[in-house]
Amino acid sequence: MTKFQRLARLAAASAAVLALGLTAASADDHPIKIGSVLAVTGPASFLGDPEDKTLKMYVDKINEEGGVLGRPLELIVYDSGGDANKARTFATRLIEDDEVVAIVGGATTGTTMAMVPLVEDAEIPFISLGGAVVIIDPVKKWVFKTPHTDRMACQKIFEDMKANGYTKIGMISGTGG
Repeated sequence: MTKFQRLARLAAASAAVLALGLTAASADDHPIKIGSVLAVTGPASFLGDPEDKTLKMYVDKINEEGGVLGRPLELIVYDSGGDANKARTFATRLIEDDEVVAIVGGATTGTTMAMVPLVEDAEIPFISLGGAVVIIDPVKKWVFKTPHTDRMACQKIFEDMKANGYTKIGMISGTGG
């Protein structure tokens, strides 16, 4: 199992556990709605498309095993195309119209950060799949993330470069998250 598969599995399981805690008092048989906003298409689709497929696979698996508290999970996915404005609009739709109990997604830091104020206001658990430390620092009550931070990744890269004798590096950066 790859690191990505483990992270996606953790995200799906975490969403189910969060949904379990939020719905424990409910005895009805309506589905537990979990939302997701991912970059299924566009420049970040190399992240969003496999995340989408993995979340769907785990929701199917959980439902085949009886769901959560005997209730099926319903995954509602919107494709942001990696656009932060679309992510914010879709997060609003998930919260206000679809009435989800948790959101998993934000394939990138930019889309994640566009959704954070909405989930905090709505007090809905949000499990981000983005990498930047700004997602969790400072700590936010309703926001979590699965991958290591960008700081951790850079530290490991620099340690490896040093161990291999590299003394000069070039850097290309952007503001696109």
